[in-house]
Amino acid sequence: MTQKTYKKYQLNEHITMQVISYTEQLMIAKFWFTGPGFPTTHHHPNEETDVIVSGRFEAVNGEHRHLMYPGDATQVAANVEHNTICLSPTGEMISSWTPARQDLIEKYTELAD
Repeated sequence: MTQKTYKKYQLNEHITMQVISYTEQLMIAKFWFTGPGFPTTHHHPNEETDVIVSGRFEAVNGEHRHLMYPGDATQVAANVEHNTICLSPTGEMISSWTPARQDLIEKYTELAD
């Protein structure tokens, strides 16, 4: 099996993302935060799991909010408004979606040099 390495993309001034792997049914990406992250909540038809690698975060999952630390995970059901806000100066998070996010595959899966 050949391992593909995808380019990193600056999503905004505080977030860089790199797709790690994807199939039709599952997608995994890593996020690097240098600030709070995304400005608002969002939703999509995919189930999502986020795992904190480093830093301190606040997870917004529908009406619920909770703090997250390295090793913590949160699961988001399809079509639920959510966000993960970095509360520390920097942080890292791994996210997975099922089925894979076609919108992200179309924009962010160019192979690295």
